[in-house]
Amino acid sequence: MNSMKYTNLALHKRKAENTGSVVVPKKKKLKAIIVFIVVLVALASVLIFGRGATAIFNPVSIVSNIVGFNLNDTDGRTNILILGSDKRSKGIVKSVLTDTILVSSIGTVEKNIALVSLPRDLWVEGSGGYHSKINAVYSYGNEKCPDCGAKEIKDVVEKVLGIPIHYYVVVDFQLFKESIDILGGIKVNVENSFEDKFYPVEGKENVSVIADRYETVKFQKGEQLMNGEAALKFVRSRKGNNGEDTDFERSKRQQKVILAIKDKFLSVRTLVDLPKMKQLYDSYAKNVDLNIDYSAARGFYLLSQKIDFGTFRTVVLDDRSTANQGGLLYAPKDNSLYGGAYVLIPRVGDYSQIHAYVQKYIFGE
Repeated sequence: MNSMKYTNLALHKRKAENTGSVVVPKKKKLKAIIVFIVVLVALASVLIFGRGATAIFNPVSIVSNIVGFNLNDTDGRTNILILGSDKRSKGIVKSVLTDTILVSSIGTVEKNIALVSLPRDLWVEGSGGYHSKINAVYSYGNEKCPDCGAKEIKDVVEKVLGIPIHYYVVVDFQLFKESIDILGGIKVNVENSFEDKFYPVEGKENVSVIADRYETVKFQKGEQLMNGEAALKFVRSRKGNNGEDTDFERSKRQQKVILAIKDKFLSVRTLVDLPKMKQLYDSYAKNVDLNIDYSAARGFYLLSQKIDFGTFRTVVLDDRSTANQGGLLYAPKDNSLYGGAYVLIPRVGDYSQIHAYVQKYIFGE
């Protein structure tokens, strides 16, 4: 497999794995707390760090950016893997899958953001030579050791996209719902009305009556205010009608909700509400797994003051778009090599095309 060249221009080389999971001190300055809170609020996406955005900024060198922000980067970009796990509070599901797999790439020089969504059905190879869908890699890693899941899937995503992953964040359903409810809900523009009659009911995955395992969820076209429960159903639904029954449409809905959370969080009313900030931080402390330490958090805050959120771009790797829009995968008709499961694999047989596409996409070439 051909690897895309990705040269580190930093004065001092950094390795993405040079920090482990960190227990964050409880006492923080308000700005640092806000940074961590924003991580949790948007499925821990660093794409929404900070209090605002400016389209105009003073040019600075790569080295001075690195020193000023104190963030790991490569070629002037910091890449964050964002995972949304399906761990339930009731403990019914033993294997934890990652329903959401996103990579947020932030330009420390260009001050722009690119978001890449990977489908859960992508067939990949893990360490040790095993093969599985990418959404199961996190669980396989944790079977090796309690804290190995994030590193395992980080390594796999690096191979798939051809870029280094400097930081990772893993959040679960409870965090997602709580953060949106604390914010007072979010406004989401639903592009297509749809109904899903097979939405899984938490805690009833193994009941004998199959009909009791599911509930019906509906969403009407247009802008609406969603609480945490509704937003979770909106981003997790997989069996909707009207064309909303694919992993790719779900990825688009996830990106839409992230942007809605970003808008709500960055509102002045939210930022000056200190009790709300405290609630968000408490929820974060209970439910998030990440390798972003206090120093990096401050770096993200400083960087956020210069990010141009107007340059925010999103793409979903799929099997139905044109090649220049991320359609670089396909579902093989003969799935006997994949245990009979529905999977997606690269069109060209390896990741070289994806590497080239990601390189062009995140650097805006």
